[in-house]
Amino acid sequence: MSGEFLLKIKRAWKIWFALFLVSLLKPVGVFAQDFEPDQLDELLLLSEENEKGWSSPLNEFGLTGSLRTGYWSSNRLSDNDGDFVASSVWLKLDKRLRRGLTLYSEAYVYDEDTFGGGSTDRQIKEAYLHFRSGDWDYRLGRQIVAWGRADRLNPTDNLTPRDFTLLSPEIDEDRFGTEAIKISKIFGSYSTLTAIWIEHFEPNKLAPTKVPGLQFIKDVPKNDNQYALKFDQSGGQFDWSISYFNGVDLNSDLSLSGLRGSDLLVIESYNDVEIFGADVATISGSNRYAAEISYTKTEDSSGDNPNIKNNSFYGVFALERDFGDDLSLTTQLFYRRVSNYQDPRQIVQQGIRTVASLSALMNNQLDPDEYGLNLRLGKNWFNDTLELEISGATLLARHGFLIRPKLTYAISDQLKVTSGMEYFRGGADTILGLQEANKLLFFESRYYY
Repeated sequence: MSGEFLLKIKRAWKIWFALFLVSLLKPVGVFAQDFEPDQLDELLLLSEENEKGWSSPLNEFGLTGSLRTGYWSSNRLSDNDGDFVASSVWLKLDKRLRRGLTLYSEAYVYDEDTFGGGSTDRQIKEAYLHFRSGDWDYRLGRQIVAWGRADRLNPTDNLTPRDFTLLSPEIDEDRFGTEAIKISKIFGSYSTLTAIWIEHFEPNKLAPTKVPGLQFIKDVPKNDNQYALKFDQSGGQFDWSISYFNGVDLNSDLSLSGLRGSDLLVIESYNDVEIFGADVATISGSNRYAAEISYTKTEDSSGDNPNIKNNSFYGVFALERDFGDDLSLTTQLFYRRVSNYQDPRQIVQQGIRTVASLSALMNNQLDPDEYGLNLRLGKNWFNDTLELEISGATLLARHGFLIRPKLTYAISDQLKVTSGMEYFRGGADTILGLQEANKLLFFESRYYY
């Protein structure tokens, strides 16, 4: 680690200790836990029966949430700025209106630099009506659609976006929804057919691309109807699904548009894709085996257009092992294959070569094949009040790695503190190398209400 990064570690501990002392002054009790969106349906069925434990007056109206504050040694904008005290207010509404009908919403107000005078960000993550009638299930409104059975690396998860700039210790909290209609039909005990229509396109939120000599302009489709189908089999010896998505790529392609002054003008455009996917998982003893694959068909199936991604295959193959005593390990091998590959670095014209190479690097298409390894080790102590997670990834074809240790301690049912680090290292020709400016330390406290 560099001397500058070690200085950030020392400074981070001083600031975090002060924040930690302040957080201890807040009243404590039992909190209403944060649950993933996919768990909400099951919780709703139990909410009327489970009246044990602590609840606040807000809970009577279906409201829960959290107050958060923490120190971050860097942001996720690749700009080398550092030392942020971030604060936010998160709120969930989970209200059963009548039998079978539920209103759900989640939103936050967030200030990345509380003492630096930065702007306040607001995000409505979800806001939808959920209705069940017999074997039919309906959701209407702004919603997150998360697909895939692999652990965090999900080739079939392409419908709704993420905010990769959000300063949060929890990986899946960067998800946010789009306006959609989701209809599911249940067949028997294990099978479900789901159809989704997405009315409004929103892309992934990434750090602004900053390259000397290049200026970037986004070209985001205003409205582009998208749809998806999925058949899912869950509950038998094997859980599996097949899926199809016809819509817009969440990540942009880059194309050279001309000159602006002495700089090249680059357009970030979002093109149509078709994605065919499948996943399968099974449990045998203490092991869980999973595989998830997708094939993406783009507008450049021939591979001749350097401004648009090529067709590609993406696969993840995973083994999850439970060793007992609250110790687990997940190992994943991921592989990408680019169809009709042509090396953008061999383009003769310099401007087109520069932009096409950057676009291929950002979209994992700089090489015809890319493969790597992803690991996650988890251990809990003291009745799950202390949780350690060490995750990381490495590229096997090129030099590059990520390591992310995280420690979480529940001081009480209402107060939780988390600390950790994200450390990127890689060559300039790797996606991990592009994120070296985002290596950081973080410390956060959460008060649940």
